[in-house]
Formats: sequence, C-alpha cells, structure tokens
Amino acid sequence: MTYKNIYNKRGIEPKNSESPFALDELFFSITDPKGIILTGNDVFQEVSKFDRDELIGKPHNIIRHPDMPRAIFKAVWDTIKAGKPFVGYVKNMAKDGSYYWVLAAIYPVVNEEGEIEKYISIRLKPSSKIFDLIPNLYKEILEVELKNDMESAHAFLMEKLHALGFETYEDFSKRAFFEEIESREKLLDNQNNVSCQTDLTQVNNKNIGFIDLLCNLQTIFFRLNRYFNEIFGKVNLFLNLNEELNKKSKFIYELAEDIRLLSLNASIESYKIKKDGVSFSTLSHEMRKNAELSERKILQLSKIIENTKKDIEDIGFNILSSKLIIEMITFFIKEMIQNLSQASLSHEKQQEVINNINELFELLRIYAKHLAINVDKSKSQLRSMYYNIQELNVLINRLDFIHINGLIESAHTKEEGGGFTIIFSQMLKLIEAAKSEIINLETSIYSASEENQNVNLITQIAQRKIMKLQKEYGAVLSSYI
Repeated sequence: MTYKNIYNKRGIEPKNSESPFALDELFFSITDPKGIILTGNDVFQEVSKFDRDELIGKPHNIIRHPDMPRAIFKAVWDTIKAGKPFVGYVKNMAKDGSYYWVLAAIYPVVNEEGEIEKYISIRLKPSSKIFDLIPNLYKEILEVELKNDMESAHAFLMEKLHALGFETYEDFSKRAFFEEIESREKLLDNQNNVSCQTDLTQVNNKNIGFIDLLCNLQTIFFRLNRYFNEIFGKVNLFLNLNEELNKKSKFIYELAEDIRLLSLNASIESYKIKKDGVSFSTLSHEMRKNAELSERKILQLSKIIENTKKDIEDIGFNILSSKLIIEMITFFIKEMIQNLSQASLSHEKQQEVINNINELFELLRIYAKHLAINVDKSKSQLRSMYYNIQELNVLINRLDFIHINGLIESAHTKEEGGGFTIIFSQMLKLIEAAKSEIINLETSIYSASEENQNVNLITQIAQRKIMKLQKEYGAVLSSYI
C-alpha cells in the first residue's frame, strides 16, 4: 500500500496541476473546536472547487493533500489546542485532485472561561524565498515519516530548521509569516489600497442599503489599515532583536561564569607568589569583588531579557496578525460587494456576511489589544534592560582597569608572575569580547526602545479607532443578526 492510499482519505487521485488563485486574494474559514467547517468566504469555495454545501458541516481535512506529513498537522493541533495561534505552510487538495499551497494563520477563539469556542484560519498565497524551501522539505519529512514514524519526522524537521538557523518551529513560523507578508506587500505594490468604488446605481435596489453599509465599513477598515501599515516596517526590527537577545543572553550568562573562574584562578596564583603576593592578592580580591557584582548584575539582566523576549516576539506577531486580519476583512467586504450587488439577497445571507465580519472584527480587536499590552509592557522592560547593560559596561571597564594593573604587576615580578600573565591575557580576550557584544546589544536596545515609543503611539491611535468603530457600528451590525 503506497502513502497515497494511506494518507488519501477521499480516495481521489492527486493531480500534478495547481488550483490557482491570485496573490491579492485571501480566504478564511471558521471551524468548531473539532475542526468542523462552519463558514468561509467565496475564494475558499472557488479554490477548493467544492460546492458550499459540500464544505459546511464537514471536517476541515476534506481538503487535506496526501503529500502533507502528519507531523505538521500534529504540530498544528498541539499548538491550537493549547490556545496558541499557529502559522505554517500547508499543501491542500481541491475536489478534483489539483493542489494549492497556502500560508495558514490559525487563531483559536476562546470564551470568558478560557475554553476554545472555534478556530479562524486565514490563508494567503505564498510568494517568499522561504517558501521555495518548503515543497522539498515536506517531501523529505514525509519520506522519514513513512520509513520510521511521526516522532522521527518531527526530529528531522527540527534538525533541518536548526541548520537554517532557527532554534524552534515557532521562530521559523514567525520569520516565515513576516517574509510572506512583506513579499506580498512588495509584489502587490499597494494594489489593494483602494476603498469602495461601487456605483450604487448599478446595484439591485433591494440591496442598496446593505451594500452601502459594506462600502462604509470597507472604507473605515481601509483607513484603519494605514496605522498597521505604518508600524509594519518595525516588525523586522523586533524579530531581529528577539533573535539577538536569544544569542546574547547565552553569552552574558557564560560571561558571569568566566569572570568568576578567572577571579578564582587569580586567588590561587596570588598564594603561590611570595615576594609580591600582597599586590596580587589585592588584585585578585578586586577581581573577586568585581566578579560578584558582575554576576548579580548579569543574573538581573538575564531575568529582564527572559521576561522581555516574549513581549518583543509577540509585538512582531501581533502587528502581522492585525494587518492580515484587517486585509482579510477589507478583501471579504470587497468580495461580497462584487458578488452580491446584483444578487437577490436573503436575510439569511446578509446575516451570514455580517456574522463573518463580526467574527473577523472581534479577532482584530483581540490581537490589536494584545499588541497594545505587549508594546506598553516592553517599553519599561527595554528601558530597564538598557540601564542594566550600561551598569554592566561599567563593571567590564573596571575589569579592564584591573587587567592593566595586573599586567604592570606581572612585568615587575617577571618569572614569578607567569601564572598571572596567562590569567590577564585571558582576561583581555574576555574584556574585548564582552565590550563588543555589550556595545552591539546596547545599540540594538536603544534603537528598539526608540521605535517602541513610535509603535506605542500609533497603536494607541489604532486602538481608539477600533473602539470608535465598535461603538458606532456595533448596533448597526447587530440589527442584521
């Protein structure tokens, strides 16, 4: 039995032909906690080539392609069942066996008790250089999975991601998310930045009120998107800072151990030297004192870095999510205006459209709020980190002063100071490395802190606009439900 039979639940022969959709087209689906499809937009139906009644009420895996490793879907469900959003590449199979690739962003929606009520998945057409790696990578993962098991396939995936410079799948997915949104922006080159231009004289008279409402909403969301476009350019800075913090936190933690070890060796050497032992004893005491202060400062700094990393990482993700959700809303409204203007709209259809807008708008409100919280928290954390790095730099400079005095004393003692000469040589290398790393980090933190203030300002304005939109249109939208 081939993997096509094992993984192909529908029994349809996959075709080596693509089910196309345009780069500017976005589609979404909403499922219950078990993955049963509740609703979706027209592009989803068109690309999957299923009739609407063939999708609604069916498991979302109705579009699963047999080329997809189960290890990827395990990662999906492990993540979203834990209440966390998932971003990843997926190869789907349309009703006729043709395929289509997407980057899927899947968001769990929870109730007041923290229970998952539904999942909202938004998909876009991949176009980045990262995606070029995916088809062959998935093929290799699937081969490992069929030969061994899912755990082996997951281990193989992580090995490949480590080779690409990613510590976790989450690091990879956030970078892919940014690269895809950025690539899409460049290729579309503001093609989507056109608000409603529908000629209401061409609209079915019975639909004018409803289409006019959609046009107003599209214009408002289009304007709202400008704020997230403004801060989108900062995403890369925060992603890069998070990667730098991951690397530097390890160096800083090891720095404390290296300084402690050098001070211990210096104490031992000072006891070996008879004539000038007093001088070296004083130096070793200063080193030990400096090591203790440095260790406390480094532990404090490491704790701040660890607490800040999550917020920094989430800032980038929440900017991307907010931008994607707004663009999904504006595209969905545009799609509905085009497809429904001439149609005979039932109350049920209007209700479904408004329900979907409400679901997406609520998702936007949640992630815009998360973004505002992350930005506000990281503001003080970045400032605290910057001050702690400056204080650590003072301790490193003090260590440099001890190193210079140590070299002078070692020169006086000639052969007896040989052990100290080696220690101070090691100290010089440590000081030079520490200064280089800390200066780079200090510069990055200062830049991030400055940009964070700009993002904070724009995010606050966007939050007020969202609250105003909810207040002004909440009652109007509710009247259609």
